[in-house]
Parts: sequence; C-alpha cells; structure tokens
Amino acid sequence: MLTKKEAHIIQYLNQNKERFVTSRELAGELNCSDRTIRNYFKSISDKLPHHKAVEIISKQGNGYQLHITDEKVFDDFLKDNHIGGRQIDYLGQSDINDRYNYILNKLLFEQNEIYFDDLADEMFVSRSTLSADFKKIRKRFQTYHLKIESKANKGVFVTGTEQNKRRFIIDHFIDTGFMTVMHSYVSSDLLKITISFEELTLIVIDECREGCLKLSDFVIQNLVIHIALALRRVMEGFEISQIEEHINLQSVPERAVAARILNRITLATGINFPVDEIDYITLHLISKGRGERGVPVDQAYKNRLRQELVLALDDVTQSADVKNDFQLLEGLLDHLMTLKIRLESRINLENPLSEDVLNDYSDMYALAQRLLMKMPSFSSYSLTVDENAYIALHFMAARERYKEEHKFNILVICATGYGSAQMLKSRIQNELGSLVHVVDVIGYYDITDEKLQGIDFIMSSIDLSNLIFNIPVYTVSVFLTEVELQKIRHNISHLAQKGASSENSIDVSPAEDYFEDYFSEDSILFLSEESKESVVDKLLNAMANDEDVSYIDDMKAMIARREQLSSVVFSETIAVPHPIKALSTHHRIGVAIVKDGVSWSPEFSKIHFVFLTSMSVYDNEGLPELASMIVDLIERKDIQEEMLNCQDYKEFKRLFLKIKKER
Repeated sequence: MLTKKEAHIIQYLNQNKERFVTSRELAGELNCSDRTIRNYFKSISDKLPHHKAVEIISKQGNGYQLHITDEKVFDDFLKDNHIGGRQIDYLGQSDINDRYNYILNKLLFEQNEIYFDDLADEMFVSRSTLSADFKKIRKRFQTYHLKIESKANKGVFVTGTEQNKRRFIIDHFIDTGFMTVMHSYVSSDLLKITISFEELTLIVIDECREGCLKLSDFVIQNLVIHIALALRRVMEGFEISQIEEHINLQSVPERAVAARILNRITLATGINFPVDEIDYITLHLISKGRGERGVPVDQAYKNRLRQELVLALDDVTQSADVKNDFQLLEGLLDHLMTLKIRLESRINLENPLSEDVLNDYSDMYALAQRLLMKMPSFSSYSLTVDENAYIALHFMAARERYKEEHKFNILVICATGYGSAQMLKSRIQNELGSLVHVVDVIGYYDITDEKLQGIDFIMSSIDLSNLIFNIPVYTVSVFLTEVELQKIRHNISHLAQKGASSENSIDVSPAEDYFEDYFSEDSILFLSEESKESVVDKLLNAMANDEDVSYIDDMKAMIARREQLSSVVFSETIAVPHPIKALSTHHRIGVAIVKDGVSWSPEFSKIHFVFLTSMSVYDNEGLPELASMIVDLIERKDIQEEMLNCQDYKEFKRLFLKIKKER
C-alpha cells in the first residue's frame, strides 16, 4: 500500500507520462528535498507490480517517467491505492498531525538520541518542513516553560522541570482526543470503576517518569486501559492467573514501578490488587524496550511484526481510514508485542468486557479475529475470546475517532435574538453533537462565500426556500422538536452514504411531477456564444409571460443582491442565478445551455449551464427536490456532455430526469 505522498508521485507521473519529470519538479510539488524524492522512489519500486506491467524509468539528467505495458494491471494498482483523478491531499491535516504527534512522542517518551537530519530522513520530509514542525512545537511548549535545545553529541532534546513535562503530557493526551475516545467506547461507567481515566493516566505517567521509564504514548494508553479492566476484574471476583515460574520478574526495575502504580490506585479506590497483577503491569512496561529477562527486544522482530500488521490490515479491511491510521497501527503493535510475550509464556488474561464486545460490537470482534489469523506470528495460536476482545477494543476506539474526525460541519442561521440563537445551538450540540460540528451561528444577512467555505449543510430557523445553495438546507424551529430531529438524523444518514452534496431536501417527492410545473419549452434556450448579461436577459424575457412590466428589472436587481451574499456558481460549468426574495406569481426555472460557454466571472470563464430560478410569492413545492438534482448534475459529467449536444425540450427533460433515476 502506497503512502499518501508516494501515491501523489504516481498520480503526478501518470498525469505527465508523455515526458520525463525531474526530481526537482517533484520536490517542488511535494514540498520536500531532492534527496527525499529519491528515497520515495526506492520505496515505490518495491510496491509496484513485479511483472513489468508498470515500471518507473530513471534517466540521469532527465528525471523519471512512468512506463505502462498493461493498462488493466495499472488501473487495478491505482484503485488499490485509492489514486483517482482528484488531487491527493499528500499534506493533509491528518498527515501533519501524525507528524507533529510523532515528533512529540520522540521528544517526550523515547530515551534514544534524536538527530535532526536522521528525523527528516525517517519521516521523508525536508529540513524546512521539519523546522516548521519544531517551530509549532516550540510555540506550544512556551506555555509550559519548556524549551527545545540541541547539542552536537546529544541531538535534539527538551529542557524544563519534570513537573512541567508531566503537565504538558497530560494536556497532550486530552488534546489528541485520547480521553474522549476512551470515554466514548469503554467509559468508566461501563467499567463501573470509581476512578477516572484522567487520574489513572496521571498516576501512570507520574510513576513511569519517576522510575526513569520513557514509554511511548501508545504504551501508556494501552496500560491505562489494561489497569481499568483489571479494576473491574478484581471488583467482580475474576481469578488472575499466575505468571509462569520460569519468567523471573522480581529483579527487573519495571516491577517496582508497577508496584507503585497499583499502590497509588489502591489508595485512590480502596481496592486491593493481587500480587500477580503487579507482574501483568510489569509485562506491559518491559514490552516496550526489554525482553522478559531484561534483554533488549529484537528490533528486527518488531519491524517484522509491524510489516505483518500492515499487510493484515490491508487484507481484512477496505477502509482507507483504517489502513492509514497511525494511532491504530502503533497502538495495536504495542498490544501485540505484549500479547506475544503472554502467549509464549502461556498466560491467560480474562477480559471483563468480552460479553459486551461480543453482543454489541460483533463486527469489531470478527475483524479482530480475521486480523490475527492473517498474521503469521499469531495464526498458529488458538486465541481466547478474551484476547480477541482486547484487539476489538482498538478497532472500537478507531471507529469512534473516525466519527469525531468526520463530523459534518454545519452553519446555523437564526433571525431572532442572541438568546434564541444560543438555545438552538445548544439543542443541536446536545442532540446531534456526535454527528455535527457547529462552525458558526449567523444572521440571514451575514451569509457569505467565506462563511459557506467547508460547510456540509445549513440548519436555519428562517425559511430559506427563496435561496438556493449547493449544499442542503434544513429549516427547523428554535426549539428543535423531536420530529425535526428525526428528519435531520434521517437526512444525515443519507449524507453519510452519498456525500454532503447529494441530498438537498427532506422531501423526496417524485421529480417528474414537478418538472412540468417549473420548466417549459419556451424557457429552455440553446445558445452558442453569449455574455453573462445577454444570457440573463434572454432567460428573463422568455420567463416573463404574464408577470408585471417591472418584473425583468426587479429580477435583475434581486439577482444582483443575491449574488452579493454568496456565489451562485455551483461548479466550473453550472450557475444557478436567482433573486434574493420571491417576486413571481408562479414559480419557474429557465435554462440556458451555452455550447461554447459563457464567462460568468474571472474565476469561471466556461459556464455551460445556467438555471435561472424564479420563486413564487405563494408556493414553491418541489423546488428543493429540483434544486438537489441540479446539484447532483455537477458530478454527472456524462449527462452534461449529452445535454450540450441536445437541441430540444423533450431531450432535455429526458436527460434531466435521468439524474434522479440514477443517483
């Protein structure tokens, strides 16, 4: 599986396959160094199909060129790596966050020396990119009175008091959503424990740092979950299996840290742990950097296990989110390292949440089973339900993170006072908080292109049926009733399945019934070379019919006012001009199909389809449904191509209704 940046290189080479592309050009495209590009090509060459169907030709002085001898194999390769026509977000926010967290983990948890150039090579980024990351980290450290320093023989390191380092680490866990995710899928209420995850995390961090154990954040997270589950095991009377006698943990320094951790938890909860639980905690602590007899872990084995895990994840799930989830990968890897020690030592660990996982998250449990069966290191073992359930917890946590990351961004529009607006916002957050993120609450006249940027849909306490947007608009009351909530949830489920631009209405009445009511043969114009003004004039003249004599001038003024709010251009080929308020006695939509394109604005010089909408002052039933079909037309390049070649009303109607039938 290619990384995002590797995929971007393949995409760029494919788009320019008729020529050689220099490493400098690619470095500029990916914002990295020439040397980094060469490192990427070494990695890519190992991942290309190995029967010469696809190869990258390298020619000194010219650069790189993609050579394809089997288009079908290459197409399959593109699909498998999620490479399409769109620009790949190779420097997306998730990549940047992963890099930022990776550097923090190195600085605060690992005890190895960190050198700037080595880190740049390891992460496949340029020195300038890494410098920008460190600048961001330095700025955040300032609040905690921490500094990043470097020395020739020591590399890069953090200076400051131990107390401030611990304070930063705790806040870092909270900021990265670790606590939120834990509470959402394995809450302290479900576990019925009397101590919070925050307090458990603080105890673990305190004692590990006091004992000079520098563990990764993934080890700490796994350890906190293990302790929380151990608390419930003890409370419910589960018997804890003894560690095999041949494993001598008495003399390792990690055991003293484990004992102090459990002692502090006993003081906080009043629950006494069996002595054997100290050994279980010790196993977690030594799995990071030591073997069971204090011998360093074989790094080659850990790398092999990581490779097995990546291949297994790629095999058992089709989700790009899962396969590219750095946090899931590292968390699972740490857990599997500890699991391997337990299996080799014949240690059985009971999981008090096994029944809950099997009953309520059977899909995650099945995924865990398939994953372990695909990994050679574990396929020969007969794993218990309890162990599989532990693995399932990692997938459950990942799913909750994706929900949090993939919330719909919404804009709330309210005409009433500040108090009412905040009431509506509060109701939305309380009832739909797991699905949506309220970006802003604004008034009707504050709608602008800037405010609509990145918004998935609008919730409004004002009737906006006289305005058309290329995103869904849901009208609700300030009190957000249960009936309204049901409709919103129903529509959000459709948005999640089909994309935010595919549904624009709660109403799903038959489109054909409304078509004849809005469109007419007289107002479907087939034009060749026109200006924006002439297109609007011709459409308004065709639509005026029995309207007042001032209709055309009033419409022009109201269309201009509407365009001042936000753009009426929905794509590079489609514009939907309409007045800011209803003026007509009867609703209608005029259509201009401009074969050579019309310049609508400096940014949009080739608009081929103009849908001029005139709303009625009396009734506009069916308009949201027709508007949603215009939005769907954006993605239907095939239908657009046919429409450009059609020359009569009957053919236009067939093609327009085809959007509804096939979406």
